[in-house]
Parts: sequence; C-alpha cells; structure tokens
Amino acid sequence: MEEKRYTKYFKAFGDPSRFKIIQLLASKEMSVNEIADAIGLSQPTASRHLAILREAEVVVDRREGQQVYYSLNKDNVESCCSGFCDCLEIPAKVGRKAKKAKK
Repeated sequence: MEEKRYTKYFKAFGDPSRFKIIQLLASKEMSVNEIADAIGLSQPTASRHLAILREAEVVVDRREGQQVYYSLNKDNVESCCSGFCDCLEIPAKVGRKAKKAKK
C-alpha cells in the first residue's frame, strides 16, 4: 500500500467517534440511525463520519429501500494493519496468531 492509502486509514482511525463506529461495526451491520443512537451523535454527523470511513474503504454500505446499512470491511482493515506493520518491519504477531488459529 502506498502512503496516501495509509493516510486515509489513519485519518479514519484517528477520530474518537469514528473509532467507536468501527468498534460497533466489528460485531454487526448497522444503519446510520442505529449508529448515531448508539454513540450519541446526530444523524448528519454520523453520516459525515461514515463517509470518511467509506472513502478510506474501512466500511462498506448496502441499500435496502430507503435505509442504508454499514458493516466493517474486515479484509481491508486487516490488510492495512498487517501491511503497515510489514512496511515498518514489525511482526504483527497478534493478528497472525489469530489468523493461524482459525485455519
């Protein structure tokens, strides 16, 4: 991955509200209204945070009628984290151990 992509990721990860959204979406898919209610934001503010996360490809969305549902793009997040550790030559032991245990 190149520097611009890491910059987008860390911008996405770096805000406390966006970090809370990432934590919520790690376990289940949610609508923007559910996310806003869960972390105490207005719907427009939650939507702005989700747009940043979507642009960084940290979350993906799907439409169901008028409702939009968001979920964590786990493959992209894992790729970013392991790739960042690799470029710094830091072993990502925790993620790799968990991945090996699943196989």
